[in-house]
Amino acid sequence: MDNYNTTPDVFFCHQRKGAIIVMVAVMLVVLLGCAALAVDIGYLYVARAELQRTADAAAMAGAQALGRSSDSPIGDYYQCSGVVYSEAEKYASLNAAVGQGVVLNRNSDITIGYLADPHDRNAALQIVSLDQANAVQVIARRTSSHTGGEIPLFFAPLWGLNSSTVGASAIAVLDDRFYAYAPKPIGGIGALPLAVDEQVWNDQIVVGNGSDQYSFDSITGDVSTSLDGVPEVKLFPTKLGPSEQDDNEGAGNFGVLHIGPSSGTSTIVEQINNGISAEDFTDLTGEPMIKFYEQVSGEPVVYNAVSYDILGDPGMKVGMENAVQAKIGKKVGIFLYNDVSGTGANTVFSITGMRFVRVMSVDLHGGDKVIVIQPVPYYGPDILTSPYVPSTDGLTGTLELVR
Repeated sequence: MDNYNTTPDVFFCHQRKGAIIVMVAVMLVVLLGCAALAVDIGYLYVARAELQRTADAAAMAGAQALGRSSDSPIGDYYQCSGVVYSEAEKYASLNAAVGQGVVLNRNSDITIGYLADPHDRNAALQIVSLDQANAVQVIARRTSSHTGGEIPLFFAPLWGLNSSTVGASAIAVLDDRFYAYAPKPIGGIGALPLAVDEQVWNDQIVVGNGSDQYSFDSITGDVSTSLDGVPEVKLFPTKLGPSEQDDNEGAGNFGVLHIGPSSGTSTIVEQINNGISAEDFTDLTGEPMIKFYEQVSGEPVVYNAVSYDILGDPGMKVGMENAVQAKIGKKVGIFLYNDVSGTGANTVFSITGMRFVRVMSVDLHGGDKVIVIQPVPYYGPDILTSPYVPSTDGLTGTLELVR
């Protein structure tokens, strides 16, 4: 009996082992199919990520081309759709999707348009004339009609699918409706505590009556004494306007501003070296920024211009020279004023705006003291924009991906 009872147990045990082997064999096919599918899906995700990077870079390059050339800021815009297209195409070609270069189709992949409010993600891209455009949309894709074709797959052909279409889209905006400057710990450029008369700026820079003695080489970063077609203005020495009419008002030169709790030369040098800090602006305005337009109503939205009366000195200190010389060839922010009162250490400047410039020449010793600056366009993360303030005519703004 014992032998008889044992045999079926052994027999049934072997039967269960055989069933498991069959089940594993069947499941193995399914598991391998899932693994193969995961490989192909992962490959497509990589391809899309690379196409997104391509679209981002191309859209940013195209939007940058809507602005002004940094080598001729007061002259014309690029104002050529061909430049927008070629810049977008160039930066797209520098990227690849799974080993194949990305080629854009001008007719279907690049759109130049306008976004009234870049931060409204539901706003449609409007097609406008080039001089009104502020946005560029780029679609980077791999399709059967594009160079490189669709993305080939590894295991999906087992199910009859040999390749897949993949694409990504990006919109970049160059918004020049500048209303506030907010210094950033990373990125952006520093604002110097220096001011220039608004009327003189408009005459010498905007109208173009300023001298042209210096040029900047964007490749080497060097400044040389040669013509480049961009007018310049002297921050020093130039007499303040009111001093020509009244010797007791505003005698001296364009000013050094006292922004922040301290006004000593060491503070001025620190601000020239590193830019006026957010804390210094907070001491002046109550916020870590300086606004030149402020919202005064909500429906409809209305912004009014803002000005600041800032104490300063009508002259340049010799102790500033090394710090300012270190800025030669670099972009910096300075301030505009439209009125000045008082004399000496009691001089008050009415600050109305900011401009961005490149320092071209500095000499605060001897009889030929001079600080010469040249205007530059600037689009940086420290610039705040609003659709409710006037355009700066492409001179100041922010360049950013909005979608």
